[in-house]
Amino acid sequence: MYVDFKGSKTYLSTGGLDLAKDKDTLCFIHGAGQNHYSFTQQIRYFVSQGYNVIAPDFPGHGFSEGKQTTSIEEDMFWLADLIQFLKLQKVFFIGHSQGCLTMLELAAKIPDLAKGLIFLAGAMSIPVNDYLIDTSINNPEKAYDLMVKWGQDNYGSFSISNWPGHNHLIEGSAVMKMNNLSVLSTDLKSCNLYKNGKQAASEINLKCLAVLAKYDMMTPLKKGLEMVENIRQCDFQILDCGHFLPIEKPKELNSHIKNYLSYHSQQL
Repeated sequence: MYVDFKGSKTYLSTGGLDLAKDKDTLCFIHGAGQNHYSFTQQIRYFVSQGYNVIAPDFPGHGFSEGKQTTSIEEDMFWLADLIQFLKLQKVFFIGHSQGCLTMLELAAKIPDLAKGLIFLAGAMSIPVNDYLIDTSINNPEKAYDLMVKWGQDNYGSFSISNWPGHNHLIEGSAVMKMNNLSVLSTDLKSCNLYKNGKQAASEINLKCLAVLAKYDMMTPLKKGLEMVENIRQCDFQILDCGHFLPIEKPKELNSHIKNYLSYHSQQL
């Protein structure tokens, strides 16, 4: 659905349903150069399980208009304002890659907004090499292909998608091509500049989950495990896939998310 937010047309994928005040809400936060299509299989599944779901396209991404944010801190405030604009309470945030940095900052600075946190292919920092940033500026479509390949090491060329009828290499690149050409380079610069991840992680008091990827070269497994160690309460799972795990392993990922949500419901 579309909302007029901060004077701009903003798109939220809700699985085709209106938001209900009596349901828990899952908010999916996309990564660099991505949009709500990264979470197609998660949105469909968790709507069918009775949750409110929102997967916003950040400004300039996907179907959303507006001036693109240029830092993780700006992303965080934009998202926090959106949640308050929608009058949502105690949200489960689920972020992928750059979305994890946004989540770290949000949980540390405005902790009352979050009921739970799930990090997908995350880390406390995401440094980006100069070549990829330069390529994203001068030849964005080449950068899309490089990101998809680097994100999966050699695994991506030989693996078989468990999403019938889809190739996750093509799918990942196609999602990025939906955005304005300048979007990826701006997002990568935001990731490169963010330095507060370790401090933010240490301030989180919620029980969290990290789902990491064995063959991820964009946010390597080692860096994801370092994040887990710095959060007071953070369980983790490792999937046999690359960086784009919502597309590559939707069934397994959905199962881990569901188990985490079930744990929270049992604590009430």
